[in-house]
Amino acid sequence: MISCKQCGVELETQMKSCPLCGTVVGEAGYKGPTATELNLTNVLQLPAEDKHVLKHLLWQIVAILLFSGILATLLIDLMINHHVTWAVYPLCFCTILLSYAALLAFWHKKTMYQILVGWLASTLVLWLLYYLFPFAGWLLYLGIPILFSVNFILLALMSLFHLAGQKGLNLLAYTFVAIALLGLLLEGIISYYVSRQIRLSWSVIVAACLFPVITALFFMFYRMRNQSVFQKIFHT
Repeated sequence: MISCKQCGVELETQMKSCPLCGTVVGEAGYKGPTATELNLTNVLQLPAEDKHVLKHLLWQIVAILLFSGILATLLIDLMINHHVTWAVYPLCFCTILLSYAALLAFWHKKTMYQILVGWLASTLVLWLLYYLFPFAGWLLYLGIPILFSVNFILLALMSLFHLAGQKGLNLLAYTFVAIALLGLLLEGIISYYVSRQIRLSWSVIVAACLFPVITALFFMFYRMRNQSVFQKIFHT
């Protein structure tokens, strides 16, 4: 009987990989790449046509799940209230997800272009839903500003990632800055919609908590970016 050199588990003679850690073993217990690593390598080396087929398959799964959720919530709402009320919320969320998923699956362009067009498509979806359900004024006065904020922050963050000369802890710092700004924008939009006044509370606390983390990340990045040890961390 052989044993796995990765975790020490005893293996049967006919076993080709460790059932605990997934390490592929040879006849003499040779430690090789894990099954997870092999699967990931195979996925990354798929031809372009196979990747498109995989995207279409994932799109079909996502579409079935989202359409099922839409249908189920609409039926429950109609059975209980005899007309559409709260089902507008999941309907709005699911249709926006469908618009983005369709673009990512079928429109093979740069991710930034996909997000930008998805933003426009989602805005049209909100207008259409408001036309169908005029009682849901939040679709225009709350949904569109939130959609604008999320997409604007996301596109700005992707632009920073693309323009960054050196990539390291600065990318994580940019992400935390984006989270802080998004929290401030979301609370400002929601508070103005509810009370017609911009009142910030929890978002300020979140931003204040993230500020020392962001400062530390930028300090570590600019202090250690030229050191070989730091570069090895991000290249291993």
